[in-house]
Amino acid sequence: MFYILTRDDCPWCDRAKEALNNRGEPYEAFLYTEHPMLIKLIDKAGLKTVPQIWHDKKYVGGCAELYKYLEELDK
Repeated sequence: MFYILTRDDCPWCDRAKEALNNRGEPYEAFLYTEHPMLIKLIDKAGLKTVPQIWHDKKYVGGCAELYKYLEELDK
């Protein structure tokens, strides 16, 4: 399962979700603005952009890193 921290009107977030949809990969997307704790966690972790993506418990990164990660899964 993939987990994505996202925001509205984010083309990179949309691309990441599209890439997962195209592969049939299950994911849950969370708007980081929906819960104050997510905003605090993002700030505390020093993350500056969205999307932020995890696969199960492994941190993947942003959209570009997701593309590379998915290529590695295909090998």
